[in-house]
Amino acid sequence: MDPSRRSTRHLEAKNTPTRSPMDDTFRPLTNDSGRGSTSVTGRTSASESVTSNGASSSLSRDTPLDDDHNSINTNQQRNKPVRIRPTPVLEGKCYEQAYVSHVDHPSAFFIQLAHFEVHEFYSTNPRNNPSEWKRGDYCIAKFSDDDNFYRARIIEVPKGPRPIRSYDVVFIDYGNWEVVNVADIHILLPEFASLPAQAIACSLNKSLPKGDIWDDDLAATEFFKELVLNKHVDAIIQRKTSSDYWPLKFVDLKLSTTKLDIRDTMKNYIQETSNKEIYIRFNHYLTRQDYIIYNIPHEDDDNAADDDDDDDYY
Repeated sequence: MDPSRRSTRHLEAKNTPTRSPMDDTFRPLTNDSGRGSTSVTGRTSASESVTSNGASSSLSRDTPLDDDHNSINTNQQRNKPVRIRPTPVLEGKCYEQAYVSHVDHPSAFFIQLAHFEVHEFYSTNPRNNPSEWKRGDYCIAKFSDDDNFYRARIIEVPKGPRPIRSYDVVFIDYGNWEVVNVADIHILLPEFASLPAQAIACSLNKSLPKGDIWDDDLAATEFFKELVLNKHVDAIIQRKTSSDYWPLKFVDLKLSTTKLDIRDTMKNYIQETSNKEIYIRFNHYLTRQDYIIYNIPHEDDDNAADDDDDDDYY
């Protein structure tokens, strides 16, 4: 894929007034954008991260597949669910030029290390899709703002009469979500599952809202968005201790261009705390849907697998 297109593609979550999958306090419905980051060299750059995952370099561009190959892999997919790993990151490392693709609030936002292209293939190769999807299924879904296809995951199966006409999906390489018509959701082929999910769920290190929840101080979230959303940052992944149970990554951020320290700039909007306190304050707010959105393993998830079991992934 042309690197210049990486820096201009957007995903923007639309508000859907008639239906929301997130009636929860921790993750409010938001309206912002995400786009692929440009790979650059650095202490630990986006390109180095993707290469270290063992993914073929061909996955960074459109890869046409012949009909015989499609047939074989479609049969494989029917026999075994296709899963996508989270992107592995090293604690204590600084990932330069990471891209902030989506923000819920300072304790829940996504950074992106690379971009993944599937639209051209899925726009020209119709698939035989299942009659119904299950919660947690990985898939390919069309984003309404640009009519392009992206890798996604089913957040929830709606209750009510069948057949189901739309599903809530999260775009796993960006972090935003929307309601997608069932006709625009397709089977994820194994070829497009090799690269880990590029949206990494993060929390600003040692930071809590001054009220009980971030919704009590929307100005803090808006200021945080103004600082980092749709911008490149140097993200330092903090080391976790044995008592840090919070499932998102704790990060310190600096703007890549000016090296502005984000947490220091936010000091009038946040309460400095321990990361253990973030878990105590917010863990009980996490819903089953949040585990899918933030790509957190869950014991009841049909698509959950031990990260060390390579046979569970393509």
